[in-house]
Amino acid sequence: MGVYRIYTDGSCKGTNVGGWAYVITSADDIELGQGSGREEATTNNRMELQACIEALKRFDPKTSEVTVLCDSAYVVNCFLQKWYVKWEKNDWQGSQGPVKNRDQWEELLGLCRTFKYPPTWQHIKGHNGNKWNEFADSLATKEAAK
Repeated sequence: MGVYRIYTDGSCKGTNVGGWAYVITSADDIELGQGSGREEATTNNRMELQACIEALKRFDPKTSEVTVLCDSAYVVNCFLQKWYVKWEKNDWQGSQGPVKNRDQWEELLGLCRTFKYPPTWQHIKGHNGNKWNEFADSLATKEAAK
């Protein structure tokens, strides 16, 4: 069984062009891989979600223990505060109407549910000197600027 950390980030500039990125490390802080991509007509929140989706796809859910470290409170709080439970119960209606980015939330939740050891989520402050968060941010920013 492998124990991994994923650092994710999303970026979206005023032109609605966005980038997402992730960096995978071992539990002892060795970089094991990375990925990034670009999308048009998007939002920062969609890019944050896409980074998590793409990263989790890289793992064998039967044997991997994964911690996702993300600077997006939107993403992390959904899991820590279990917003998704109420969303699903209420047919994807939130307190202010339909849940935004439902397609990505459903994909991300579906991926998480395939893991024998459900991913854990940790919020980290962005632009605060964490080398892997900064690296993911630079990858996502470069993608958005292409």
